[in-house]
Order: sequence, then C-alpha cells, then structure tokens
Amino acid sequence: MNLNIILPLLLLISSAFCGDRPNIVFIFSDDHASEAISAYGSHLKDYAKTPHLDRIAQEGMLFKNTFCNNSICSPSRASIMTGQYSHKNGVLNLNGSIIDNSPVFTEELQKSGYQTWLVGKWHIHSKPRGFDKYKVVKGQGKYFNPTFYSNTTDELEKLEGYSSDVYTDRALQWLDKRDKEKPFCLLLHFKAPHHDYQYPPRHNELLKDVKIPEPSNLFEDVHNGDSHLKKAFLNESKFHLSRKGDNNDYYERHTAEMEPHDASNNRDKWRVAYQHMAKTYIRCVTAVDENVGRVLDYLDKHKLAENTIVVYSSDQGYWLGQHGFYDKRLALEESLRMPLLVRYPKLTKAGSVSEDICINIDYAPTFLDLAGVEIPEAMQGKSLKGILAGKTPDDWRKSVYYRYYASPKHSAIRTERYTFIEIAGKYELYDLKNDPQQMNNIADSVEHKALVEKLKKAKSDYEKEIGYSKAAVKNLNHSNRPPKKAKP
Repeated sequence: MNLNIILPLLLLISSAFCGDRPNIVFIFSDDHASEAISAYGSHLKDYAKTPHLDRIAQEGMLFKNTFCNNSICSPSRASIMTGQYSHKNGVLNLNGSIIDNSPVFTEELQKSGYQTWLVGKWHIHSKPRGFDKYKVVKGQGKYFNPTFYSNTTDELEKLEGYSSDVYTDRALQWLDKRDKEKPFCLLLHFKAPHHDYQYPPRHNELLKDVKIPEPSNLFEDVHNGDSHLKKAFLNESKFHLSRKGDNNDYYERHTAEMEPHDASNNRDKWRVAYQHMAKTYIRCVTAVDENVGRVLDYLDKHKLAENTIVVYSSDQGYWLGQHGFYDKRLALEESLRMPLLVRYPKLTKAGSVSEDICINIDYAPTFLDLAGVEIPEAMQGKSLKGILAGKTPDDWRKSVYYRYYASPKHSAIRTERYTFIEIAGKYELYDLKNDPQQMNNIADSVEHKALVEKLKKAKSDYEKEIGYSKAAVKNLNHSNRPPKKAKP
C-alpha cells in the first residue's frame, strides 16, 4: 500500500476523533426557575444574582423559549438523555426506567471515542448508560454529606460537605485525571435547588433583612377562578404556599422558620411563606452559581474554554409564588419553561439571544451534532446547532407538545402566542400576548371558538406525528424494569 496516501488518512481520522472535537460540559440543576437567573431579567434579577451563570449567557446564547414535554424530574431527565418523549422512552413519572431500545446520547458519544462522566443526581430508576465513570446519589440524595453509588466499585461512598460543592469537587478531579488526547463529556448534575432548598452555612445571612418582590399574581384566588387545571392542582395542597384550613401547605411545613407575623391572618401567612421560600431558594441557587463559576474558572485555567461547549439547564421550571404555588408539574409558563444557556466560542456569537421554540428532547441530538456524531433515527428532537450558529432553520417548529401523566393528568400544546390545555375533557386557552400571567381562561368565549377547534386539531395532529396513543403507552417494553415484589 502507498504510505503517502494511508498516513494522511490516518491523521485525518485521528483529528476527527480527538483534537478538533469539542469537549462538552453539561451542568444541570433540579427545579431551577429561569426567574432565578439574573440574566433572564425577571422581577428577581436584583435579588437572585447569578454572575457565573450570567457569564455563560454573556459569552454565549440565552434561550428564552425552551420547554419540557413533561414537567417532573425523572421524565424530563429521561427525555434529555434519549431525545425522546416520555411515551417513547418509557419514563412517564417519577423513578421510571428508560426502556432498553431507547438511544442515549452518552452511549453514542462513548462509542465515538469520548470520555464520558456523570456525577450528582440521576433520579431515573434504570442505571446510567454510556459512562466510563459515574458517581450518583440514590433518588433525591441529601444536601449534606451525600452518599454515592458508582460503576467503578460495589462500595457506597459517603463524602463530607455540601452537595453542590462535593459534586463539583469530584467533577474537577476527573478533569484533572482525563486522557488529554481524547475529548470528554462531563455531566455535572446538582440536587439543588429542589425543595427544601437547603443551602451551605456561608449563605445564612444572605437577604436576611431584605424584602423580596412578590410576583403580581401571588394572591390569585384560584379556588374561585376559571381554570380547571389550577383548581385540580390546588387539591395537591402541599404545593400551595398558604391555604386557609390546610395543614400540609408550605406555610405549615415551615412555620417555625418564618419571620414574625399574624398567624390569624391568612394573607399574612401567605406573605411570610413566600418570603421564606424565596430567600431560602435564592440562597440555594447562589451555591449552584458559585460552583458553576468554579467549573468556568477551571476551563480558563487549563485553556479548555475555547473548545468546550458549556451548557446550563434545569429539568423544568418552578413556581416561585405565581398563582400562589410552589413546585412544578403544570403546562403553564413558570412550570413549563426551562432555563437554557449555551457557550461555544467556535460557533456562537457572544451575547446572543434566541426566541425560537425549543424543547428538552432537542438536547441529545444537539450534543451529538456538535460532536460530529450521527444522530439516531429514534431520537425525536432536533439539533439546535443551526440556532447556536445564528441561522434558525426555515422549517423550525412553531409549537411544542406537553403531557403530564400523574395527577392532575393533562396535555397541551404551547404555540408562539397561545397555551392550549386539555384536562378531563375540558379545555383551557391562554393568550400569552395579552395575558402573559395566564390569569384568564378564554376557551369558553364565543370569539375564540374557532381558535379552540383549530388548536384541538393541532394537538391531535401533533400526537399522530410523535406516535402518542394510549395503546403506545400501554405497550411500552420495560424489559429492564425490576420485577414487582409479591404482595403479602
């Protein structure tokens, strides 16, 4: 054979799999509302200060309209890993298992020569796939002194310290020991700021004597309103800040920690519950931001920033008092919307902002596309590479589909202007242009009758396109699901 031909080919292949391929750092949090990232410019921007997350936005792209397809922890995480809707990957609710034949983006990266690592929260019942090393906590894990299981030892490992700090310590240790001849993909997944928002002692005094601005719809009278969905969620009483006669709302769960107030006045209880939640949550978020800063500093110090894609996101949005709620789950804006910040200097112009409608099933194909790896046909999402380059494809989607399988069961589509929801055979319609706070359900108004019918059809067409049906859900092949325990 002619070595003059073979050697250049070998060098080209080596270059494609190693030096020129971007590294990936995917930092992921739990229940981090975009309102609590100052770069998003919400009413909390001067209180939830996140300078390191803001830096990703300033040096990359901030996505304003990224949504989840199922607003609860395990399903959203599974959709991000597989690029598939819940009814395809099998994770419909908490602690579900990804089915065997679903693709996982880390497996594809690993097969193509990437070093792959995961540290922190996993929260999917099936074990992580496609990682050289993983060190994850069981379920929710603990905020302090977390215990890990891994694929490199049968022994559990307990590490002293605050979880966000400890997770980051281990991530940076792996980067120190990496094979510098190969590209890497690091997933750093925080427990924070999931309820009950525990924070490290260094933030005990943060915002102590400050009044946090209230959302305009904090005191919404959901009980007497026109939303079937909000009323159904109100029955999930522990997710309301303070409701008269309720012994399991946020106020009752945290009363002893709240500032002095008039306990006979329900509105005052509501007010102090919000202040407690907001301050505790922001302290927890601040520790996340500090650790994001540690990662960015590491990349700078080791001259990795230019060729490393840094992504920050969360599994869904979160109610920070809007409609009187906390938690997530519903197909309404604060719950549905995910933060997404991406920095990739070789592709994305610093300070870019995208208004395009994106969804969490887009993450997996995006990682693969940016890494030069073929995207499996089974992935249902679309790569964001064009958007990151400032060139949104002409045929980019104008809406997203949503389905929540627990209580209250409901489905929806969210278009550029409207949110259309179906719950128990009833419909809700919100005009995001004229009613961004989603206070008025206009589905029953005569003037919107034709629009409701149009959106009904659009939702039905969407379900056909993505392969959703009750039969499809029933026939999911969970061959990797552990056997059920026999009833006593």
